[in-house]
Amino acid sequence: MNVIYPRTETVFLAGTIDNGNSTNWQEELIELCKHKDITFFNPRRKDWEGELSNKELEYQIKWEQDHLDQADKIIMCLLDNSKSPISLLELGLYAQSGKLLVFCNKAFYRYDNVRLTCQKYNIPLYPYDLDLIKDIL
Repeated sequence: MNVIYPRTETVFLAGTIDNGNSTNWQEELIELCKHKDITFFNPRRKDWEGELSNKELEYQIKWEQDHLDQADKIIMCLLDNSKSPISLLELGLYAQSGKLLVFCNKAFYRYDNVRLTCQKYNIPLYPYDLDLIKDIL
């Protein structure tokens, strides 16, 4: 008899990092969800010290691309005081994936771009709130 065991859901934590200078919302969310059976792919590096070498940067980018592809869901949080250019790129790349859930407040400088992209591709858009994200997951 074949037994199929449930597997952990995988969630990529896309969004504001600002080279480690922003609120570490990723760690806070992981802590809030520690009781859930979720494997988080967290691109935030604890060892980010200014500029990475070309080799380190290439590894980081490829790691993120691979894990964005592999994830069951992509949680994207765009914080009010950030530009988040890579996150906006990822929003465009994964808009049609069916995996995105976006959390962004109206104070984000490109909120209307985010809102209209989410609307066009039927991406759920919520205000940024870690408790809300935890409840949705």
